[in-house]
Amino acid sequence: MEQSRLDIMIYGHDGRGLGHVSRSAAIGMALRRLYPHLKVCLLTGCRQTQELIGDVPLDWLKLPAYDTVVIDGRSTGTDGPCGFEDKELGHLRAEQIRQLVALYRPRLILADHTPQGKHRELVPALTAETAERPQWILGMRGVVGSVSQAGSELAAELFQRYYNGLLWYGDSSVLGPDHLEILGHRFACEPVECGYVSRLIELISLAHPSGVRRYGCTVSIPWFGEHTDAFFERLIEALGLMGPDYGRFRIFLGGDDIFPYGQKLEGLDFCTLERFGPQYVETLCRSKSALVFGGYNSLVDVLSMGIPALAVMRDMQDREQQDHLAALSRSVGNRLSVVMENECSVEQLYTMLTELMKTGNDPFEIPVNLGGAEKAARVLAAML
Repeated sequence: MEQSRLDIMIYGHDGRGLGHVSRSAAIGMALRRLYPHLKVCLLTGCRQTQELIGDVPLDWLKLPAYDTVVIDGRSTGTDGPCGFEDKELGHLRAEQIRQLVALYRPRLILADHTPQGKHRELVPALTAETAERPQWILGMRGVVGSVSQAGSELAAELFQRYYNGLLWYGDSSVLGPDHLEILGHRFACEPVECGYVSRLIELISLAHPSGVRRYGCTVSIPWFGEHTDAFFERLIEALGLMGPDYGRFRIFLGGDDIFPYGQKLEGLDFCTLERFGPQYVETLCRSKSALVFGGYNSLVDVLSMGIPALAVMRDMQDREQQDHLAALSRSVGNRLSVVMENECSVEQLYTMLTELMKTGNDPFEIPVNLGGAEKAARVLAAML
């Protein structure tokens, strides 16, 4: 009896933040919801993947994780949690991915963000000469930014030789047509506009009704960069000035050791500090407002909930957050305010947070297409 093939393998690279993996997981969840007969598997090194998926019946394979540090606004690879040096880990993952593709023989592979992977770990699987060659599809976020791996000659060459399609996880009515045109020119391929990809929409459709909005604010700090410790200190001081009148603040931190940060909350009984987990979605669904950092994943979370938010923008050299937040702010208006992580003062945070809490608490219609996960799933299924 001939062994059946995996229908769709989804690869989301990891290292800093959860955007790539969150989009990949959301599309995998949409595929499982819409096409439960399809064999779908997610491949990533992200340690938080199971928390992102929750109880959705999407299986995933864990690779050794990349890790990064941010220096002067630029991400730099460092030793991974398993102890291997960054580039060495890239070689190991490349061989592992090649073997997994050979073993599961997927009919289609969806890769997020770069045709070659973060450290060219997709190249051996891409270039393998097999009789059962999969279709390769690339998916890219709304604002790509000046990411060297995505804009390189190697990326364009690999895409044109080995890829069969390009999905764009953005909304041209919000971001304008330029991003689609740039991607189309760079890869000599017309992108399919999908809309923003929301993991929360997939989770909420299955198990998380919004319920009563009982919390004042959900605060999300998914990773700590070079300015985040100082920002956290200013935030806690601003919360102390606000007091308990605005409701309970639930603060979620990424990272393994959150105990030192919890000590800073002494005396702020209306604030709690927690690690990210399934309770984050539940809390966000029941919050009147949010403070999030300006990555794709965090922004789409609050847009999906339809609640006012203060977005903290990191000073990154690729300018993805700066450009993205500028466009979103124009569409969403005063429901989305922006503050610079490394420049804001205690007084500015206090003022912006109190104004945020006075904004109408009823959920509002967002003028943004958030149906990207479902659109991408339907496009991929049609390609099979």
